[in-house]
Formats: sequence, structure tokens, C-alpha cells
Amino acid sequence: MATEQNVLGAVSTEAAVTKQGILQRLFAYWFDAFVYNQIWEDPRVDIEALEIDEDSRILTISSGGCNALNYLVERPESVTAVDLNRYHIYLLRLKLTALRHVPEQQLFYNLFAKGLDRGNSDTFLRYIEPNLDDETHAFWCSNGLIMRLFHGDRINYFSQGGLYERSRNGYFLRFFHSFAHAVGLRPEDVLAAKNPDEQARAFEKNIAPFFDSRVIRFLGKLPITMFGLGIPPQQLDELKSDLGGGNLIDVYRERARKLACDFPIAENYFAWQAFARKYDTEGGKAMPEYLKAEHFQSLSSDSYRVNTAVGSVTDEIRKNPKGSFNRFVFLDAQDWMNAEVMTDLWSTIAEKAEPGSRIIFRTAAAASPLPRNLPTELLAKFTYCEEQSRELFLRDRASIYGGFHLYTLN
Repeated sequence: MATEQNVLGAVSTEAAVTKQGILQRLFAYWFDAFVYNQIWEDPRVDIEALEIDEDSRILTISSGGCNALNYLVERPESVTAVDLNRYHIYLLRLKLTALRHVPEQQLFYNLFAKGLDRGNSDTFLRYIEPNLDDETHAFWCSNGLIMRLFHGDRINYFSQGGLYERSRNGYFLRFFHSFAHAVGLRPEDVLAAKNPDEQARAFEKNIAPFFDSRVIRFLGKLPITMFGLGIPPQQLDELKSDLGGGNLIDVYRERARKLACDFPIAENYFAWQAFARKYDTEGGKAMPEYLKAEHFQSLSSDSYRVNTAVGSVTDEIRKNPKGSFNRFVFLDAQDWMNAEVMTDLWSTIAEKAEPGSRIIFRTAAAASPLPRNLPTELLAKFTYCEEQSRELFLRDRASIYGGFHLYTLN
């Protein structure tokens, strides 16, 4: 319920009696769960945009917690991860506790790279459970009534079904995969491609026809489908405003094509999750940096640099001393905000961050929403790195957004 109220406060921009207001409240209810157990923003792009070094003090929205740890590989001064969704914060806290107390990289790998292993329950009981804070322990050693009947405590996700099946996003991906197989398509075949030509052929054969199905063309227009992908009603409106005469299915098709074809498939772990619902645990290349063996020891020793909190980024900036953060990662949160909320956030950054601070975020549509939402005098305090933003967007392996945006504080 706490998550539902947090999210409702973030997405509720319309009266409850309006259609948009009803959809916003339904989304808040839907979001009170695991939405993402993997983050869908490319950390390689983020790290370049942020110019992370030993003086970087990063504030990021957590989501699945992957990128907070991917940034930590670069050894910044600190990383603070916040999220309105407590499920996401408890997942990151589980990862941090594992980094601090699990003695072998393989055990950590079994938990969070494979996401499913018989030995995960023993690893949890021996090394993690005794070291969890009370809130995180209570979360992982409990579950909702219905889910508990079928799966037991949440920690059983790692030994029954798998972590990457247990999220709203994961459920929708599983449905889409099942539907694809039912109509004779095998999207996972793209992962066997050896070069760009093979990737393109695999896309045309096993992925592109998926978007021609009448069922998918119908489902793709429903708000509940967007909820499953973590898209609130106002972000869907932003996406629709950017269609330019096309339709949503055309947008989905093009972004799926970019995901499948524009980057070497052997290392694009976003494509592996989208088309096979797993990482490349055999080849070992298509997975986040924080899961690779060469980073385990440094992450273990640096894990104390990560702080976590349930709440909003605006509140986190406001309650900390001036200069506490100089790097900001807002994922797609600007699409959730109306002009008033956005102005509050960027006013707080201008007041509390040090000059030269770097701020990044993504949007469903191509254009940055700041020029039309921030007062002119506030917007003038920031510089939009337009050309670099455009270049970095083209290199984003996740391929699910319409725009990437980098601003600096003057």
C-alpha cells in the first residue's frame, strides 16, 4: 500500500472522476509490485554522459538496482538509489547484502545472473538472511496471500521459476513469447545470429510478423498493456504525441528492430532479456557489468558507498545538504511529471547541486519536455547538450525510448 500511495502521488495529475484520473489510479495500484527486476536503461551510455569519476556523487532512481551497481563499477564517491516502489529498493538491498556477505562470485552469479538455481535458498539462509535489515528481511520472508499459496516467500523466486519471471514486466514478456510461439514465431532465434545480416534476417522472419497480428495490434493500444510495460497514462500520451501520422504498433516495431539489429547481439543483454527472458549465462558476455566475475571483489569492497531509500528524488535532494549530489539519473520520470512537479524538481537541483552537475533522463517521445514545462528563468540555469544527447541516444542498446537527454547546471 505504501508503494501505491507513493506512485499515486507521482502520477496523479488529473481528477479522479476523469478518464485519465481513473487510469492514473489504476496504474498506481498496478505499480504496487515488482515492475522491473532488470533496469531498461543502458549504463554504458549513462556512464559516458555522466563522466563518472572518483568525485561523482550520484543520485539515481533505482528500478531493478542494476545500474546503481553498474555505476559503482566506475568507483564513484557515492551512489544513492531512491525509488517510489519499495519492491525495487528491497531488491537492491538484497543485492548489496549479497555483495557484502556472499563469499564467492559464483554464488552471487547464481542469484542475480541466472536468477534461478537450486542452491540459491541455501545461499540466502547461510549468508544473506542473517545480515538483512529488518524491513528487507520482512519483505523477502513474506508474500501476498495468493502469491504465498503458490510460491511461498518471495525469496523462493530465486529457486522456483526464477527472478526474471517474477515481475509485471516479466509476466508480459512471457505472455508475448507464448503468443509468438503459438503463431509459429521464435524471437529467441535472433540471439544465434553471427553478424548484422543474420540479425536482420532473424528479425524479419521471427519478430516483425509478431506486430502484424490482429491480437497484438489490439492489445498494443490498451492502457493495461502499457501498465505491464511500466508506462503510466501520461507517458503514453507523450508517446502518442510523437507519432507523426503513424501508430503505436509502428513505434513498437521500429524499437524492436533497433534492439534486434543495431547492436552486436552477443553482448546486448537487453536483447537477450527481451527475446529470451534471460542473460547469456553460457557465453558470459551479454549481461550487466556488475554480474561479471572481474568486478565482484571491487563491488564487494565498495558496496558501502551505496545508499538506498524509498521515496522521490526531489525529496532526497531537498533533505540533503547542498552539494551532496553532482550526478543525477532520472530514468523516464520526466514523462510522469506535470509542469508543477517538474519545476519543483529542477528548482531543487538548481538550489542544491554544485555547478557543472550533470543530469540525464529518457523520454518516450523524442523531444525534451523541459522547454515547455519549466519557467524560462529556471530553464536558463541549465545547458542542454543537444548534439551529445542525440549521439548517445543512437548508442543506447536498450532501444525502448524515443529520446535521451543530458543537461548540465550552469
